Amino acid sequence: MSSTSSTKSLSATDVLASRYRHLFVLPSAPRLLLYGGLASLLLALLSKGAGGILNFVLALVVFALSASAISSALLLVDRKTIATFRRVLALLAGSEILWLVIAAVGGAYAWTSGSSYALTNALLFGAFICAGFEFIVINGAFERSAPLSFALAIVHPTATILVIRAPELMKHLDPVAAVAGAISLALLAAFPVLLGRRKTSLGFDALSLFQSFMKTWAAGDSDELEAAIASHSEEAETATKVIRLRTKGGDTFLVLPGVHPGPFHPVGSYDLPGVISRVFKDLGPVMTLHRPGGHERNLATRAETAKYSQSVKELALSMIPQQGQTEMRGPIHARVGNASASACAFGKDLVMTISLAPLGSDDIDTSIEDQLSKTASESGLGLSIVDAHNSIAPELQSVATGDPGWEQLFGDTSRAKPDRFNASYSHSSEIGFTGSGDITENGLALLMIQTGGAKSVLILADANNSVSGLRSEVAKALESAGYDLIEFCTSDSHNLAARGLTAERGYRALGEATPTQSIAGAAVKMARLAETRLAPAEYSSAEMKSRVRFFGSGALKEFASMIQSSSRFARNYFRFATVVVSALLLVSVFV
Repeated sequence: MSSTSSTKSLSATDVLASRYRHLFVLPSAPRLLLYGGLASLLLALLSKGAGGILNFVLALVVFALSASAISSALLLVDRKTIATFRRVLALLAGSEILWLVIAAVGGAYAWTSGSSYALTNALLFGAFICAGFEFIVINGAFERSAPLSFALAIVHPTATILVIRAPELMKHLDPVAAVAGAISLALLAAFPVLLGRRKTSLGFDALSLFQSFMKTWAAGDSDELEAAIASHSEEAETATKVIRLRTKGGDTFLVLPGVHPGPFHPVGSYDLPGVISRVFKDLGPVMTLHRPGGHERNLATRAETAKYSQSVKELALSMIPQQGQTEMRGPIHARVGNASASACAFGKDLVMTISLAPLGSDDIDTSIEDQLSKTASESGLGLSIVDAHNSIAPELQSVATGDPGWEQLFGDTSRAKPDRFNASYSHSSEIGFTGSGDITENGLALLMIQTGGAKSVLILADANNSVSGLRSEVAKALESAGYDLIEFCTSDSHNLAARGLTAERGYRALGEATPTQSIAGAAVKMARLAETRLAPAEYSSAEMKSRVRFFGSGALKEFASMIQSSSRFARNYFRFATVVVSALLLVSVFV
């Protein structure tokens, strides 16, 4: 039976990607200086009235110099720090705005009640809160050392309070406000300390993991995160299939990897299709298709990905196509349950694409390939499945493996008369097509197969899934031009996943940024180009088994679970802290 799952229950990888989709989506440095300057101006005017202009100038200088000093100090400690001048400016601007809100409470009370010290107390209390807020960010995202983080966190609020309110504090330093502020600072500073006590099964604490995620998303430096992933990874055996089609125009390769692209830029096998394309550059064009399996089959590191890709190339080099034009059966199309399938058989070697479009689809489970392979073997065929991964929709569907239509499709393919075929290849770069943020630099690839008078095309987009109507639109455009669609596939590349995106899922599906009409139009142009290159083809295939280090479902779930639990802890902690700090503010101002 088909099964449907709700997207309300995000996958472990979606959790990781979506949690950090807004990281450091910041205004420019000049704009942040403007925001900080406005906050400094309002603080100075609130403190001194119209006579606070001079104090404002000094406060603005303190703001800029503090950002420079903090970012420079962190750079000296860690040459790979993500604490750039711009990011520290954003931190200080945010803390000053928070400080301004607190000061406004004291100013309002002083104005309505005539209290002599309410404003001074609020400004003093705000300085402690400002320091606490800056400590959370510095210690949480930039620097693991708590003492150094604290020393840096007090630079800006201390210098600012002395500039805008030093004479008043010298005359009257309210011990109640000072103690309340110190308690609030301690309460805020305790958060990253407590967060750091949460650890994975191998001892990686939540704070260190958070900082490694920061470096990965904000600076593209995934070394620390990959080291943690590699420590939790699992060694396993995987099978990879390579198909080689040779014509007088050269070789075209189809790779059906036993490895999954992901989980996100730039970690592990995130750009597997791109890496394989670069490795195959001197051999010929390659289409790295998406096999059944999910993120548990991500490679742990980029180094492991490079090693794996090189072994795939060596397998391709060892293959010798059959002499003379090869025969094939198909393409044979069938609708089985919710799935659209297209089968091409070369002898006993059956390659079948599966698409659930326009219904929602994600990664086809490996168990489905295992079950269908048993059914295909009864018809004397060795099955390899290509997961089209080409329709994103709210409700995810699953392949109905028990449907008798599969047995009929395999039987029809086995009984079909073999026929000689021609083949050719074209790429989107040849027609000047470029995407708009939902397709990688690898673009679109097209393989055309001609049997008899029919010309059929397999299209691969190096993207992560596609909008639900795209497959149908491409098929209609090709049909109008006289071509049959074998399948429109995406590679499930995660090269764009979480690369500065703000999409809920951490990436854009193909068709969400690039107009679907332009993709369909490109498919027709590529098909016409490929048609001019059709030539008799020779076929060969080979499979290799290799041992690799996968992220593994257990580690993936453990990382995602820690992030989710840490997020819940953060929400609950800050609810509690907000109540306590608000009460202490009222005590500081009104008592």
